[in-house]
Amino acid sequence: MKDNKKTLRVLPVHVIPPRGSQDENVISNGEELESLISTLGGEIPDRIIQRLDRPDLRTYVGKGKVGEIITKIREVPVDVVVLNAMAKPGQIHNLKTELQKENPQIEVWDRVDLILQIFDKHAATSEARLQIQLARMKYMGPRIYGMGLVMSRQGGGIGTIGVGETNTELMKRHWRNEVKTVNDQLKKLTQERERQLERRREQGFKTVSIVGYTNAGKTSLFNILTGKDKLTEDVLFATLNSSVGKVYLPEIREEILLSDTIGFIRNLPPRLIDAFKSTLLESIHADVILHVIDVSDPEMEFKINIVNQILSDIGKVTDKTIYIFNKIDKVTDLNKSALAVQFSNHYPLFISTKTGEGVDKIKNVISEAL
Repeated sequence: MKDNKKTLRVLPVHVIPPRGSQDENVISNGEELESLISTLGGEIPDRIIQRLDRPDLRTYVGKGKVGEIITKIREVPVDVVVLNAMAKPGQIHNLKTELQKENPQIEVWDRVDLILQIFDKHAATSEARLQIQLARMKYMGPRIYGMGLVMSRQGGGIGTIGVGETNTELMKRHWRNEVKTVNDQLKKLTQERERQLERRREQGFKTVSIVGYTNAGKTSLFNILTGKDKLTEDVLFATLNSSVGKVYLPEIREEILLSDTIGFIRNLPPRLIDAFKSTLLESIHADVILHVIDVSDPEMEFKINIVNQILSDIGKVTDKTIYIFNKIDKVTDLNKSALAVQFSNHYPLFISTKTGEGVDKIKNVISEAL
């Protein structure tokens, strides 16, 4: 049957430093944004590049670039303009207002809006949907009740300020109540998850958690070790929900519980991480962490640091972290010896979930770490 659903046409605006001192990082960041657009199912008719020393206070990109974007959306069909940055509510509102003079239906997102749209698409459980709802409300809140201030300023005349302030207060109160309702629901789920973790500890189960930058191959490894068949796709954020499976370790003659959870990504605001804390509990309380790393990625060390920073921020309790360097089939000149020395504190292993090379050693290393 033919799918009549319209493909979203997304115009990325790559905001980069004025000088090319960080070219590799800039290119990778741009590629990641376009991978996010592809993950959402969007197509990219063209792209805009804006070299900026500092964001324009009104529209983030500045008056000249707004004109260039308007010219571009006259030339090619565009549904959404996405800034590769985290913009302020007023900047998004002002840019959208300018662009809607040309195309009244156009939307403007920043990088976090795009990630939230992807989260929405991949949410498969009520918990994931609540987490996304909370993240969206916390991120979008200032924009929503900020509109009360915009309306009051635009009203003009005597008495309109008071009305605007009242509307803003009503919006704020409603927003706070909504956030509290979702928070309370998530708190119950968190408490249930904590009780599950406690029951596992009481029953003597050891727990191992798989973490990593998004698209490093975590779920593929989870499937191989547990014999399960979780969805794996070559897209960012294919996994949002925590999954748990049992793995038997012959060396210590014990069964352990292995969990797979959401992939990490650069520049995730604390509010988004905080919204997924109940899912990330599996990682926080694990006896051993398997940190899956894409060894073919030019930004490998940068992404290792991002994952470690997020684990530290959410309160990781174990120092037993095994580094699993995945995708060795993609690298022809891999210096395993140098990496083994550099990361010797983390039981480094080199594998390919695609070919199966090295995977048989993982259970032994987990046993050793336990």
